[in-house]
Amino acid sequence: RLALYPNLNVKDEAWRALFRDVRFRRALSLAVNRHEINQVMYYGLGIEGNNTVLPGSPMFKEHYRDAWARFDIDMANRLLDEMGLTAYDDGDDFRLMPDGRRLEIIIETAGEDTEQSDVLELVRDSWAQIGVKVYTKPSQREVFRNRIYAGESQMSIWPGYENAMPTPDMSPEEFAPTRQTSLQWPQWGQHYETSGMAGTAPELPDAARLLELYEQWFDSPSGPERGRIWQDILDLHADNVFTIGLISGVLQPIVVADKLRNVPEVGVYNWNPGAHLGIYLPDTFWFDE
Repeated sequence: RLALYPNLNVKDEAWRALFRDVRFRRALSLAVNRHEINQVMYYGLGIEGNNTVLPGSPMFKEHYRDAWARFDIDMANRLLDEMGLTAYDDGDDFRLMPDGRRLEIIIETAGEDTEQSDVLELVRDSWAQIGVKVYTKPSQREVFRNRIYAGESQMSIWPGYENAMPTPDMSPEEFAPTRQTSLQWPQWGQHYETSGMAGTAPELPDAARLLELYEQWFDSPSGPERGRIWQDILDLHADNVFTIGLISGVLQPIVVADKLRNVPEVGVYNWNPGAHLGIYLPDTFWFDE
């Protein structure tokens, strides 16, 4: 439903170094109170955890959902201390970056609804407990994306992975830096999309490894081998926290006329896979007179 995307290609060198340190991403994830978000925003009906595949996928493992996703302020603070982020602003409860600036993250939104801003209010409260100040910056979708592509944005909030119900034979391109529209690594994705004509190659070894696994998936003819590659990709994501998942599996009510027949009572409502209702063959729906 929603995830946070630290921009690993942000122009600011100090922020880029922080975001590329896995301890920082893990600390931010541990400091998100997902249970509070679920209860306050979604009546407890969502799934709390990482930005990964859902239980309906044959590749699902609880580890993928739960790794570094529990609410643990003490562990988060220890990770930040281990990074050397031990200085605090005078008379303030917020940490300082290595260059002396206050540790302030601006999370940008496309400004299209209040849901994302409301969730960020809860994130702001919990991250304050680890000395990280949060500001929210809404804009317009095109501006939002262009700022991320240009490295001007530190972090953004957006829906999670589009296809969270994949099978081994579905492409894992969304889970590797293969396209510019991936908000956590737009420059690396652009580099792959343009065959090196633009953007930059992944500098993080595990991100480069994701591309290798993606290429291996294409070269593999068998379902079991493709499934193994998928598992390796999901393992890397769970351990590296490239994106910070917040909540998933939120229910989507669908209004159906009383006379319309052959509509399933329960289903998956998402563009990929399924084209929303398209997966349920709406051409077979019919009206009972």
